[in-house]
Amino acid sequence: MTWVERLCRGESWQDRVVKRLTRIVSMALLLSARRRLRAEDLASHFGVSLRTIYRDLSSLEEAGFPVVGTAGDGYTIPAAAQLRPLGFEPEEAEALVMAARVLGASAHDSLANHLQSALAKLEAGLPPESVRRLRDHRRAVILPGGDQHSIGPLGVLLEAIHDRRVVHIHYDGLARGETTERDIEPVGLVRLGKWWLVSAYCRLRADLRSFRSDLIRKVEPRDEVFTPREGMTLEDIVARERAKGPERASRS
Repeated sequence: MTWVERLCRGESWQDRVVKRLTRIVSMALLLSARRRLRAEDLASHFGVSLRTIYRDLSSLEEAGFPVVGTAGDGYTIPAAAQLRPLGFEPEEAEALVMAARVLGASAHDSLANHLQSALAKLEAGLPPESVRRLRDHRRAVILPGGDQHSIGPLGVLLEAIHDRRVVHIHYDGLARGETTERDIEPVGLVRLGKWWLVSAYCRLRADLRSFRSDLIRKVEPRDEVFTPREGMTLEDIVARERAKGPERASRS
């Protein structure tokens, strides 16, 4: 089984919950910031199917967002609309908090700060019953910080991926057993087992590579913004790994 197949089968419920919540909130902000967007445009923007987009739009409406539009004309959320807060069930809020706590226990850069800020905002908008449940959760579910494996500078890498910014890294390579310095053009993150991999075009090797984020000892974003290379996308890395069959993913 390739790492791609393992990834597809092993996505945790925490990953799915956080991913969908992030997409729905981003969609609400996007629709309120622009005039109109078609479902096809949203599907392309978020990299999901049309069916998923229509399901998310329905969830926004159920949560009280005044989504206006049709499939042919596109959708928008009036900027002047008064939106009520997202209504989470106590179980949903607890699931989100647990997912954030699990990820935050091994995050030590800006990602940890963003998670703490997001949790504070989430709890501020919850009813008393949900807040009490979260307090009980923290007493009943303990996540020791000392024995958590570091996930590396994910916060910096995420920003670089979104901004298409070249990053200079010091990397402890497994294949050669040495630390190298190189510039990379990060295109995406992949969770494989307990490891996070940053997929990127490596200027040192002049090819696509995947780097374990926990083995990145130092990261420095450059001022340079890169242009995506043809045939050098995250999808191309996935296709390459599938073609390898049972072989191991390329080492860096």
